[in-house]
Amino acid sequence: MFGITANDVIAVYEQLKDRYNLVLTTTSALDEGFTVDCPVVVGKAHGQIIELYEDDGYFVMDVMDAEQTKGTHWHPNNIESAADYIAEFMEGKSDYEMSPFKQV
Repeated sequence: MFGITANDVIAVYEQLKDRYNLVLTTTSALDEGFTVDCPVVVGKAHGQIIELYEDDGYFVMDVMDAEQTKGTHWHPNNIESAADYIAEFMEGKSDYEMSPFKQV
């Protein structure tokens, strides 16, 4: 799990970009309050958003509602599992228990 790089995020995007409507951007371009600036894969489907990025050598996968008021996140172990999670999300084969985001 440890040792994930920005290139691994790009590899997931390259693997899936022709199958799903995904965007490769950066966390700073998203303007969502990230404390890191790195590549991020973004997908939107069935009223939800999925984001995959790398932080401190780990994959971080976030799923949130379209309004970005609630969500969940976890850490895929490798490129294959990250790609599988995104594919399941985009095909509507996943269901996530989301919690409200804390308001500042």
